[in-house]
Amino acid sequence: MIDGLIIFHVIVCILLTITVLVQFGKGAEAGAMMGSGSSQAIFTSNSKGNFFTKLTTVLAITFMVNSVTLTIMTSKESKESLFDGETPIAAPLNSDAEQSAMPAPAAKEATKPADTK
Repeated sequence: MIDGLIIFHVIVCILLTITVLVQFGKGAEAGAMMGSGSSQAIFTSNSKGNFFTKLTTVLAITFMVNSVTLTIMTSKESKESLFDGETPIAAPLNSDAEQSAMPAPAAKEATKPADTK
């Protein structure tokens, strides 16, 4: 079941990518980029969408619903964590209390090499 949904998900992803790339954006003409009067068409609202706009909407909703469905199904399938099989990390050798009780290492004085002259 999950394998079928993953295959369907990949197909929807490919179709969604193709439909987005095939569409022309509003104001994509060269005149709109140069600041001519046709650039005002970018801000107008188009009440009805063409076929690709509607197809993109349907594919986007299908993609989102399928993503949520796959997430829910895979989370119900495995209840174990990635870290269940890991061995625990050993405790540090010196705890914070022991480190504060230890004296700080003495600073070594820099010794100058003797002049050979």
